[in-house]
Amino acid sequence: MRDRNHTYESISKASGISIATISRVFNKSPLVKDQTRVKVMNAMKELGMDISSLDLMPVPSDNLIVFNVPALKNPFYSPIAESARAAANRKGYSLLINEDPISDDTLESFLRLLKKTHAVGLICTNSMTREKIERLKDQIPTVTCCEGVVDSPVPFVTIDDEVAAHNAVKYILGLGRRRIALINGPGSFKYARSRYKGYVDALREAGITVDKNLIAEIGADMDFDTAKAVAMHMLNSPGRPDAFFCISDVIAASAIKASLELGYRVPEDIVVVGFDDIFISQIMNPTITTVRQPTAQIGALATEMVIKLIEKDDVSINSIYLGTELIIRESSSLRL
Repeated sequence: MRDRNHTYESISKASGISIATISRVFNKSPLVKDQTRVKVMNAMKELGMDISSLDLMPVPSDNLIVFNVPALKNPFYSPIAESARAAANRKGYSLLINEDPISDDTLESFLRLLKKTHAVGLICTNSMTREKIERLKDQIPTVTCCEGVVDSPVPFVTIDDEVAAHNAVKYILGLGRRRIALINGPGSFKYARSRYKGYVDALREAGITVDKNLIAEIGADMDFDTAKAVAMHMLNSPGRPDAFFCISDVIAASAIKASLELGYRVPEDIVVVGFDDIFISQIMNPTITTVRQPTAQIGALATEMVIKLIEKDDVSINSIYLGTELIIRESSSLRL
């Protein structure tokens, strides 16, 4: 876009239009209003720029919103995506589910995908740096979901992971357990870092030294077999845990399975608490005590957010933190 003398910044100053909107004009976004596009082009002419060779007409849109997830294997994302799809359809939009980790190596190809599909909005559940998420925002209206970059202008819908984890670990401590293992997700994700902090703070408040041998991370796909192997290793080690705090219900199910196979009783010998309240938490034997996330609300709100961004240039939208609830089931209670 840039010529020798002018940049998005200089056009923004001349036109009074934001840099993000000017970027959309040059990317031929159908989201830019006609009068806004004309105002930008007039400012370019006043700056002495030759626009005769530029094709700035918008690409036709089919109202497609991309819903990006790091791993489809993780069942946590399914109800969120379904809620997002329903909310999009109610407003006349279609939702495309995309599995892509969006790393430094894949960002450019992901940007090409957005252009190729003529997507008009993006809901991203991936772990993102401020630089990456703002790069996406400059190309397409973007909202982050479950994850969020607090110091970024990109709005998000999430929960207070730190408080939720802190409350769950305090509950386990209240059952008299002192060697509480944490099986966490990748540290690159906001939720994993926040839940780790909540776990550590709860232990320290109880006067318990954090034992690094009782902390492990697994991949974003929440693979059952990997988590089970981690739980087996901890249970076979000296100073085994007397409880597991797991940051997904799939991991919690694997910890229960490992405990039972090694001859331990749940919850008499090993208490297990999960996170999310997905379907497996109710069908597992024993049923899983878990932190319930409002998944339907998360998906619907994220979709409403991105549609507002799509339909109103430069609208300001506040990020949202939703509440959670600890659901007590058999994996922690003998009284059920």
